Amino acid sequence: MARIYATLIGYVFGNFLTAMIVGKLFLKINPTEYGSHNPGTANMGAVFGKKWGILTCLGDLLKSLIALFIVYFVFPGHINIAYAGLGLILGHCFPIWNHFKGGKGVAVSAQVAVFYDWRAGLATLLIALILTAIMQNLTIPPLVFMLLFSVYEFLQNQEAGIVFMVITLIMVYKFWQDIIDFFTGHGKRVDILYSIKKKLGIKSE
Repeated sequence: MARIYATLIGYVFGNFLTAMIVGKLFLKINPTEYGSHNPGTANMGAVFGKKWGILTCLGDLLKSLIALFIVYFVFPGHINIAYAGLGLILGHCFPIWNHFKGGKGVAVSAQVAVFYDWRAGLATLLIALILTAIMQNLTIPPLVFMLLFSVYEFLQNQEAGIVFMVITLIMVYKFWQDIIDFFTGHGKRVDILYSIKKKLGIKSE
């Protein structure tokens, strides 16, 4: 029963879409009517500016952290963290109050991974960051990160690994059109190295 309760707690908190809250409270708009129509960090940052993208990301990380800590203290047992993560992803990607149309779960999955196993989480996130810089793409690296993390955790605990693999499949489903765009050469390019250099005032050769 603890696994079920952990999943439900995660789902409830996952339903809080920070992009929608930020959009309606501060920008007086519905973010799903702009850009990619996705209520997530990337769309908020791309359409309305980095400040709102960062605020959205922080909100999604906070809601995830609260849910994970509740499960951690109320339902002892490391595996319950994985189920809370599954609930968070389900709630974030398929929120019941928004007709099951939510974000893609990148920030949430990163928070869950680091909370569950911070060493493996940070290691796979670093790999994803390097891939993002090389590929100049925001679609494939998050999926590679979650896949690598899932495989590693499967080798440690099969049940946890399966739960994280389900999370990976949910993200693949949400990213499906972006995956198609990437492999057909229509994916959006994001040069994070250029952005960092620009912030630091370093001129490109």
